[in-house]
Amino acid sequence: MVNNFSVKAIMRTDKILKNGNSPIYLQLIINSSKKTITLNESINPKDWDKKNGQAIGKGYSFLNAKISKAKSDLEKFCNKTELAGIPLSFSLIDNFLKGIDNNDFYSIFDQVLSLKKTDLSEDTIYKYETLRKRLKGFKPKLFASDIDLNFIKKFDNYLKQLNIGKGGEYNHHKCLKCIINEAIEYKLFNGDNPYKSKKSVKVKSPDHREVFLDEKEVLKILEFKPTSHTMKATKYMFLLSCCTGLRYGDLFSLKISDVDWENKIISKTMLKTKHVVDIPLNRQIKALLVRYMINKKPSDKVFPEVSNQVGNRNLKKIAESCKINKDLNFHVGRHTFASFLVNNKNVSLPLVSKLLGHRRIANTMIYTNSNVKNLRSVMDVSRYG
Repeated sequence: MVNNFSVKAIMRTDKILKNGNSPIYLQLIINSSKKTITLNESINPKDWDKKNGQAIGKGYSFLNAKISKAKSDLEKFCNKTELAGIPLSFSLIDNFLKGIDNNDFYSIFDQVLSLKKTDLSEDTIYKYETLRKRLKGFKPKLFASDIDLNFIKKFDNYLKQLNIGKGGEYNHHKCLKCIINEAIEYKLFNGDNPYKSKKSVKVKSPDHREVFLDEKEVLKILEFKPTSHTMKATKYMFLLSCCTGLRYGDLFSLKISDVDWENKIISKTMLKTKHVVDIPLNRQIKALLVRYMINKKPSDKVFPEVSNQVGNRNLKKIAESCKINKDLNFHVGRHTFASFLVNNKNVSLPLVSKLLGHRRIANTMIYTNSNVKNLRSVMDVSRYG
């Protein structure tokens, strides 16, 4: 769409001030519709050049420079918007004047996320923030006009190179698709969502045939000797997941105050569902926790900072070193825990569902067909090194 627009500086003779001056405005015309924008300046009518839209006489160089810059900035924005194929509107102009660039996709991303945040869990917000970082890593300067079918396919290839797994790729595409849909709904994005194209990347949930560890594989990880502090933290966070079923986000956010030694439970509000889960402490869990809880305050986190990406990368190295031919990530620990309870301890699905913080028992059903041997002997406190 081609927009016909013009910008000029005018003096409002219909708004004479008490000192006899008249206010100065920018007048923007878009397809015959007018909008005036105050510059918070005024001038005596005898010192105004109506034809050229500027002040005349001595002492007005600063005022004329301000008028010229404001006019130039607005014209540049209108031209850039036209080149991007976005229809000009006064709402776009209002956002521009507020410092919001409607063609900067990261500004659009932030606007949408701020509107959605109150309805999102911390875990979901973390996924959106991670997506934003990945987009920045892929293309530091990203315009709304760049978001097309070709961009989606290139971004998909970029994600595959990061080796974040099918689940990571799925979450990133799912979040990006949602951001674009919301931006279109809020009229922040022009055009159709490229994900709707038949030729686009198909956003499908990963196969639910989950990966579980058997007794020998867990024993290998127990005996693995970490080569760095982050590798060590990754190892013990993963083992705690095997013992408790906690997700990465809940492991990372676990605080000293969440561990109730008196009542012998971990009481944790899950980031994803906001459900509170109470996990009984046993010898194995205590052994994993104690080494990271010494000399810390109740408000401190149990584990040092290890990002999900770094942690999963470390787990792949651990799997390679231990000769475990499985795609190891933090979720595998959660699935190993659930599988052990369902298949080896015959714990009822409703109880396992409660321990996992699942909203629906159907989500717990995937563990009923797994074949993981008894891990009790493996999780002996004396074996932790």
